Amino acid sequence: MKKTVFLAVVLLICLSAVPLLADYFSGTDAQANVTPSDIKEITSAQTQPPTQETAMEAQEEILVCFASSGAVAGVPLEEYVIGVVAGEMPALYDMQALCAQAAASLNLARLAMLEGTSERLGGGHISSSATSAQAYLTKEQMQNKWGEDFDLYYTRITEAVQTVFDYEIVYEDQLCQTCFHAVSAGRTENSENVWQSAVPYLTAVDSNFDTTADNYSVSVQLHADTFAEALEPYGFVPTQTARLWLGNSTYSDSGTLLALEIGNITVSGAQLRSVFGLRSAAVDVIYEDGEFILTARGYGHGVGMSQYGAQQLALQGKTWQEIIRHYYTGVEIRKR
Repeated sequence: MKKTVFLAVVLLICLSAVPLLADYFSGTDAQANVTPSDIKEITSAQTQPPTQETAMEAQEEILVCFASSGAVAGVPLEEYVIGVVAGEMPALYDMQALCAQAAASLNLARLAMLEGTSERLGGGHISSSATSAQAYLTKEQMQNKWGEDFDLYYTRITEAVQTVFDYEIVYEDQLCQTCFHAVSAGRTENSENVWQSAVPYLTAVDSNFDTTADNYSVSVQLHADTFAEALEPYGFVPTQTARLWLGNSTYSDSGTLLALEIGNITVSGAQLRSVFGLRSAAVDVIYEDGEFILTARGYGHGVGMSQYGAQQLALQGKTWQEIIRHYYTGVEIRKR
């Protein structure tokens, strides 16, 4: 009896092993029964899903409010910065200057995203207006602007953006407001002389090569009557002859006109820039033969990085990191 049971158990084990042995020795015949779709499913199952951090980076986008229409659209962050550099700096500038511009623009974009959306911008993070934020060009606008040079210019700017994309500019562990302008008056300006708020890394630094820029100094001539009429919203009343209107003036060390007495009022260079469409607030005003001549030096608000200056530093062999550290006092450039 025991012998019979033993043989039955052995037989059962052998029969159970037959399918396994068949699969083992069938080799390519067994693999032939696996369809391409099966392979795809197996591969997908074995592939590790992206981490949450990777997924967030892949989806990172900024909400841009288009100045021309007021419409808001989400744009991948890298694509947005490419569009900003294309709108803000000549594509044939030295690569290190392009990288410095990309780093500054990227920092401003990340700061806008960190601050959140704005009702003023229709729920967007940032405007495409160069006067209120950063100029931004879509790919179509770049193609229209550059024509047959599009591939060359787009490739250069993309390279600059990708070079700096993993970096951020901080001061005391906080993202910096990396402002920039086209051309300084020979020295950049302290932020408090433009926006009434002192920012420790937005302090005046030397940028004397800006004086060699094309159209560094541009003058506007206005008849006395036109000059007086434009100042009426500020309360100006022309009670004297025009040659007596101009009084004392005060300038910053960087050349920004802080205050100018004109008859019964006092105005700043920023106000004159706004009223008369001047290129900067570093403006001199003189009276001559019935006309007022306003001469503005540089182009832009003068705070932070000079784009022309960045190009000149790059041509001297400076890296984008050195350019950033020159124009933003005491900042740290670090990997994210």
